[in-house]
Amino acid sequence: MSNNWYYNIPQSFVNSLSHFDLIDLIELERVKYVEVKEIDRIEKLMRIHYDLNVNFEGIDIIDNLLNQINTLRDDIINLKNEIDFYK
Repeated sequence: MSNNWYYNIPQSFVNSLSHFDLIDLIELERVKYVEVKEIDRIEKLMRIHYDLNVNFEGIDIIDNLLNQINTLRDDIINLKNEIDFYK
């Protein structure tokens, strides 16, 4: 993994996120990179870890619960739209 961090994200933190399958890394020519689209997600996970002092197992649980909440929120919006359509 390259040590040139533009976003000041600790390499050990990124390695741990990858180890727990919380993010995907891209490997090119034996160097691992974080996709730009993952930066916001990593920053959110950093806040959970450092600000709330949550370990990586806890981050995984919180992340899964937040994803479920977002899915349910989307389902509710779709159902409300369907109800409004038939009114």
